[in-house]
Amino acid sequence: MKEDILELDNRRKIYQIISKFPGMYMREMEKVLGLAVGVLEYHLSYMVKSEILSIEEEGNKIRYFIRDDVSYGDKATIGLLRQKVPRRIVVNLMLNPGIKFKDVLEEFEVSKSTLSFHMKKLVDAEIVTATKEGRETSYIVRDPDGIARVILTYKASFLDSVVDRFAETWMELNP
Repeated sequence: MKEDILELDNRRKIYQIISKFPGMYMREMEKVLGLAVGVLEYHLSYMVKSEILSIEEEGNKIRYFIRDDVSYGDKATIGLLRQKVPRRIVVNLMLNPGIKFKDVLEEFEVSKSTLSFHMKKLVDAEIVTATKEGRETSYIVRDPDGIARVILTYKASFLDSVVDRFAETWMELNP
């Protein structure tokens, strides 16, 4: 049945791009594949109804995954890690557990409110734990091995030199 659904060239291309970049938004696929929005929406909807793809809603946006390729818990994590700033924050926290907010702020070229927004998202998603120490807050990744597994498994989909360097460092420290 899966073969029948993927018989059409457009569906096969959609399947291949989502397989390579799990958690893509429709607009990202539109740019990469060059398909009209209506055509892409039709095929994505058909593939979701046929249970080839699954979705993860993020506000008013939808991320797409190959149904059997990504576990439920990993979908939300991948969704956050596909965003550049949260991904780099998590990598930084993995390499510097217990780092303080002000130190994280020094690492990134973002405003204090932008960093605060991303840190809150990561804490709310239970990827990061925040601990108040007087007036300062320190952060650690809640499940470093699990996050490292997700980063290493889907490394190619992040297209980020920071992830590549993290993967090399993590593998050296945790053979």
